[in-house]
Amino acid sequence: APAGREQVQAELEALTKELGHVDDFAVSLLPVQTVGVQGDGRSYAHLVAISCRKAAAKGGLALSPAQWAQLAEFAKAIPGRVHSVNRVCLLFGDAVSGLVDEITPTTLKQHVVHKLQLADDVVTETMKKHKLMRKLAQVPVVLLPVPFGIAGAHSIAIRTFITNDFMTGTPAIPGRQVPVEAVVEIVERLTSGEVAGLSRIAYDLTPKPPGTTEYE
Repeated sequence: APAGREQVQAELEALTKELGHVDDFAVSLLPVQTVGVQGDGRSYAHLVAISCRKAAAKGGLALSPAQWAQLAEFAKAIPGRVHSVNRVCLLFGDAVSGLVDEITPTTLKQHVVHKLQLADDVVTETMKKHKLMRKLAQVPVVLLPVPFGIAGAHSIAIRTFITNDFMTGTPAIPGRQVPVEAVVEIVERLTSGEVAGLSRIAYDLTPKPPGTTEYE
């Protein structure tokens, strides 16, 4: 039987401690499942958010390229050890620990679609500004129905993806394949009120496999 959410959260916290990241990062199981690649098939599994505990990280905005590389290795390790997880993101902002249960009921209404379109425009404009359009194979911008304490709000996940064939691929790591400055600019614009009704921004750090190119 699939592990319950409380059990998965406990496994995540134990792994964080085992890998020596407990002072730097918090891990949280989000109330979202996404499609993933498992062997020759697909499966739905949990989405995990990593957030930064230390004030010096400024909620993830002040991570150095070396810290991003360390974070990417941690994110890659999680699905390999906690098999009911197939996608891991960095969640910008204050650290979030433990299970997240609150959701924003979301349907395909005009104002919801418009919010996602505006967020996508911000990401696309920034990618063009930093001349990243040809370096990245795809950059899905995903609306997550997770408000993180702001009633009616949504969050945004950004999936920068590098691949030659879309069968396998890797996330673009800030400080390596994308400038840290570009990521910071996107986050600051999306959390400044330029797009109304957004709570948190997440940066997807999942290779394929186990995560697919896009979210479903």
